[in-house]
Amino acid sequence: MSDPAEVFQNNWAYLKAELTWLDRILSVAIARQRQEQKTVDRVAQSRADRATSHWWKGLVALDGTTGYDETRPRPTNRSGTATSYQQQMEARIQASLQQGVALGLPQLRDRLKLTAFEKNLVLFSLAPEINRRYAKLYNYLQSHESSSAARVSVEFSSTCGCPDLPTVDLVLRLLCRNDQEWQTGRAYLTVNSGLIQQGLLQMVACGEETLLTRRLKLSDDLVNYLLAEQPQPQTLEVLVQPAQLPQLHPVPHTHVLLPRYLREEKATPDWTQLILPRSLLATLQHLGRRVELWSEVQAVWSDLQPSCSTPPPLPGTVAILVGAAGTGKTMAAAAIAQQLKTSLFWTDLALVPPAEFPRLLQEIHEHSPTVLLIKSAPLWLGRSAPLATADLHQLIHQRQQQRGITLFSVPLLQSVRWHWRQEIDQILEFPLPTPGDRLKLWHQVFPSTIGLDSSIDWEFLAHKLPLNGGEIRAIAQAATFYAAADSLEIKVTMAHILRAWEQRQQKLKTRN
Repeated sequence: MSDPAEVFQNNWAYLKAELTWLDRILSVAIARQRQEQKTVDRVAQSRADRATSHWWKGLVALDGTTGYDETRPRPTNRSGTATSYQQQMEARIQASLQQGVALGLPQLRDRLKLTAFEKNLVLFSLAPEINRRYAKLYNYLQSHESSSAARVSVEFSSTCGCPDLPTVDLVLRLLCRNDQEWQTGRAYLTVNSGLIQQGLLQMVACGEETLLTRRLKLSDDLVNYLLAEQPQPQTLEVLVQPAQLPQLHPVPHTHVLLPRYLREEKATPDWTQLILPRSLLATLQHLGRRVELWSEVQAVWSDLQPSCSTPPPLPGTVAILVGAAGTGKTMAAAAIAQQLKTSLFWTDLALVPPAEFPRLLQEIHEHSPTVLLIKSAPLWLGRSAPLATADLHQLIHQRQQQRGITLFSVPLLQSVRWHWRQEIDQILEFPLPTPGDRLKLWHQVFPSTIGLDSSIDWEFLAHKLPLNGGEIRAIAQAATFYAAADSLEIKVTMAHILRAWEQRQQKLKTRN
């Protein structure tokens, strides 16, 4: 018979135990980072060597051990120890709650049904509120490229206004042991997060940053609750109440809430806004016409039965849209929906935890959208997809039996298993725009209400800047902001556009 779990004396004793676990996580990460930095210092002879160390470290092994080219923790067999520790901690938590000891973080976890990742996310964000030592450790781990990069990072953090906070990247690196855990963890940091929806957690951006470089900040009220000597359940209810607005007056009918992972948008783009090869444009338009004309065609083929052995056409079409980001796949789906005078339903599988895939399938079944776009489709159509083959077969079959269009968006056709290529009705490839296409995109990207300087060299932009449609739109928007900052009367000049382009190039270099 095992000994009874030790009860925490109070909330502070519990937090000290959690911080001891966090200290171990950080100490291991710092030791690994120091060792990796020593490896880089022994080999690197230039700034370029340091910048590319994540490549060559996977090829050069100085001590006879395997080199790795990423900073995520190595896969190790540590599940037994981790499970044992977590079980012991959970046993102490439950024993304390049964004895009437109020523990803030466990109560928050149970109230919002947080995952272990989300609960540890809160702990990471809370630690600097307890001791600034954690802020210093975070800053060290977040400035891991080199000593010079560390100085730049510290200077940037001081101007950011949130130097003590952990970044999304740091939390994902330390809490996720493999790609699937990283992907699931990132999905918990989207708008679907209960912590974000309740306003308890913010992702602070210090400019035009990626999600990974944003910093995690708890609301002041939540910090006060978590650090209270006796965290009261009533206080917790007040914290989570704002997202649950009371119904003050009766309504004639109940509105159906939008699905969690399946999004609905009113389609506004039309075919004139798509700059695509004529053959591709005609094929896309025919997809919409096929839905419109299906009843007539089906009636003709039905009249031929049973004399004709060929079955009547299926009402639904399933297609794969292949192309890099920004080549017009989403806009094409919206144009089809606009043609059919219906909404565009879409989902991004990269933002859906794999455990929630069955729920997403249920949402698709319940809403049966006429036009459905599934982004990041290799997560379902790829060789190591977590979704069961039978479930995907059923989805494709159901969509083919319904009057509508299902579009899977992928960056490369090679990312799709050959089996699914055979199952899909059509495969449409979206090429990168030609200089002539880019010229058309530049001419139509700015709204008519925005003034444009007559000296803008559109030919130069189209021929010298190899951009896709999405990048052109992003640069046009940034240029408009620069123009608005220069004058109350917005007038975009060539200088504004080039400044926006240079800023984007710098951002890409920073990411790489």
